Amino acid sequence: MVNLEWLRSFRVVYKTKSLSKASEILHISQPTVSQHIQALESHLNKKLFKRKSKGVLETDEGRLLNTLVAGSIESLEEVENIISQRYAHEDTVITIGISEHLYKSMLCHQVLGIGKNVHIKFGTKQDLFREVEDGTLLYAILPDGIDTFDAICYPLFDQHLVLVKTADIDLGDVKKMYNKNPNELARVLTNQTWYAHNSASSFIKLFWLNVFNYQRPAVIPNYVIPNEFETLFQLSQGSGLSVANETVANHFVKNGRLEVVDIPPIFYRKMSLMANKKKGVDSTAKKIVSLIDCTK
Repeated sequence: MVNLEWLRSFRVVYKTKSLSKASEILHISQPTVSQHIQALESHLNKKLFKRKSKGVLETDEGRLLNTLVAGSIESLEEVENIISQRYAHEDTVITIGISEHLYKSMLCHQVLGIGKNVHIKFGTKQDLFREVEDGTLLYAILPDGIDTFDAICYPLFDQHLVLVKTADIDLGDVKKMYNKNPNELARVLTNQTWYAHNSASSFIKLFWLNVFNYQRPAVIPNYVIPNEFETLFQLSQGSGLSVANETVANHFVKNGRLEVVDIPPIFYRKMSLMANKKKGVDSTAKKIVSLIDCTK
């Protein structure tokens, strides 16, 4: 299916004959406009513009496409203007992208404090990053965010990996065992029932390599559920161990369903709130940051 933003960019480039002028009108970066045109050309398998020393010139295929879509694009823009005027004096809809497991464990408790009109979208890091850049989303909570031409990042918190267990699992004095004989602790942990959010056991491997002096774990997960939150929920209904994001684990620890094992947590990644520079509002971004800070 053709992305509407591709067609919008195509239409403005067609009228201005310039990628730079189109980026100014659309309030997005020139590379983003170029990406939209390239994506549309790839989707249609047609060359729509020829580059000149100054600007671009449409091809025959480009002129045909413009004839086909011009009326529809203008109609949609009219609808957009009507909606904008109608709600000009009402609260802006705040759109926030986030992964599903982070929403369940953290943001869902704070949504009502953000504003009256909040729309949440679940997605991958790559998809949410792109949508904040092109303005489809105002904000997104992402790992390892970076400032770009179209977006700015507000630091949130560091995520750590922790070892969690159900209350029925008695590991004894873990810290004492670890200090005395780490290999013995590794053997005890290996013999437990394990839960993981992917078959590669990525969290377990990362935790193990750091805690046990870069040894490879001999752990094969018994239960694999492809979502971090749902993995811990399933663990809380059974018996065993898992390695999880501390952010997600805290939800179950506070409810008394799981316990964090007394081993130093392992740094995993930094989390950021990414905001679109043109459409995002600094005061709203700072409010989201402060509300999330309260959950830690």
